Amino acid sequence: MEAQRIKLLLFSFFVSSLCAAQKVDLEAAMQQLDAVVAKRDVYIQNHQNEIDQLKRTLKTTTFDNDKYVLCKRLYDEYQKFDVDSALYYAHRCKNLASDMKQWDLFTQAGIDELLISIYRGQYALARVQLQECGPIEKVSPNMQGKYAIAALEYYMRVLKAGLGDKTDPYSIDSKLCWAKYSRYLPKGSWSYDYYSVMVFGDYAPEKMLVRLKTVPQPSIMAAMIEVALAKSYQKNGNKTLYYYYLIHSAINDISMANCEAQSLIYLIESPYVNKDSKRAFDYAMVCSENAKAYKDMGRSLDIVKAHAIISKAFESALERRATYMGIIIALLVLSLVVIFIELSLIIKKRHHQAEMIVRVEEMNAKLNELVKEGDVMRQQLKENNIRLQDELKLRNNNFMNVYLLVSRYISDVQKYKRGIYNMLIAGKVDNAKKSLNSSTAVDEYLQDFYKQFDKAFMQLHPDFVERFNQLMKPDKKIVVASPEVLTPELRIYALVSLGITESVNIADFLHYSPQTIYNYRLKIRHGSCIDEKEFADTIEKMYY
Repeated sequence: MEAQRIKLLLFSFFVSSLCAAQKVDLEAAMQQLDAVVAKRDVYIQNHQNEIDQLKRTLKTTTFDNDKYVLCKRLYDEYQKFDVDSALYYAHRCKNLASDMKQWDLFTQAGIDELLISIYRGQYALARVQLQECGPIEKVSPNMQGKYAIAALEYYMRVLKAGLGDKTDPYSIDSKLCWAKYSRYLPKGSWSYDYYSVMVFGDYAPEKMLVRLKTVPQPSIMAAMIEVALAKSYQKNGNKTLYYYYLIHSAINDISMANCEAQSLIYLIESPYVNKDSKRAFDYAMVCSENAKAYKDMGRSLDIVKAHAIISKAFESALERRATYMGIIIALLVLSLVVIFIELSLIIKKRHHQAEMIVRVEEMNAKLNELVKEGDVMRQQLKENNIRLQDELKLRNNNFMNVYLLVSRYISDVQKYKRGIYNMLIAGKVDNAKKSLNSSTAVDEYLQDFYKQFDKAFMQLHPDFVERFNQLMKPDKKIVVASPEVLTPELRIYALVSLGITESVNIADFLHYSPQTIYNYRLKIRHGSCIDEKEFADTIEKMYY
């Protein structure tokens, strides 16, 4: 007992010394981040090269178990890099796990799909997927830890965004959420300490500092731990260490080609970035490129706000520069007057005065160049804001159209049920049977569903019909009635391009019979101008 007490005291002394000994140089850290930002394209290309190597290995793999391992690795590599590709490999993992009857692996693939919805800010979809997973108590013990992490990520982000639902107490009470899911995380693990800070709001810099000493650099894990450290120091009012660990978190994120990252967005608001418009512009462009590549709806608004902050600071800088320029111009005019007087009085100083005029003109030219550069940067920021707002409008429009369709369906079903009920009460059993056997309403819902699917898909992939027809024989090309209306054949292959390749799954999605799907696919393959097997693979990989 005495020995344990001594060990505890020594550990506490070590951690306290570690915290007290922190002396940081924020400007040096910012310069290190600048260097990493400048090499961002190199890190992305290196990451892509690693992924391409895994894909080549996957092509030569025979056994399902080995394929699953490689698909899971590809999902992990894509998870914070490219959501569409990550979803594709999560779907492949799910199919392989189902074929092998490995239900734990099947559950893992479902949780992976859930995480992608959370990371890209699709909280409504994530909520549905979380409910489909069922209560955590009924999940296999091997998967409960992964389930708990996904749930904590969801509720942490929903709480931060202020999107809590009164029907779900965990989405409005962080303490209740932490009490529910923390017991499924191993105590003493880095994930337990991380989420205790991020979800529960615990103050634990000592634990995080010890964790940081044991993880590889650079890594996603190091970036997450540094964010937790920054949050802890922010809670304690230590702004210097808050910014310091945000900087190093951003360095880790960029070095690992992580497009799903928040540290750089937080940094844009700091005085160490705001006072340097060129640095702020570079960081904002990285955030914008990340959001665009990752299709991150959840953080698009944060990036728009960050751009607004930069624009305001830049405009203030331009105003100050204009004031300085006015003063300089006034001084120039005064100088010219003095020069003119001196020229009229002292002929001998003519050469010296001419040199002064040349220097003044050079200064004026430099000022004009700076003003032009400022105008260009402001125009770029404005165009970028417009692009982000257009993308937000498009995504919000698709979101509302889907849920309006669902709302209309629910209302019509309620009216339909009341009508049947009234017929039965009135004794009109034959009329009720006739109404139940009618398929008119279902056909109307299907047409609305097809219309919304076609519109949403063509907005995301407006070149689909053109690219599809390039694979068809000249006399077999498909002509659509309008740019946002697909034929049944095009609709089937639109699903194939999204990764849904099995005819049974397509039939379930479109409410066709499997035989109808088979006939359509056979007709199209016979009309293609390339090999039938190559045709299916080409469509499946059209957007990957």
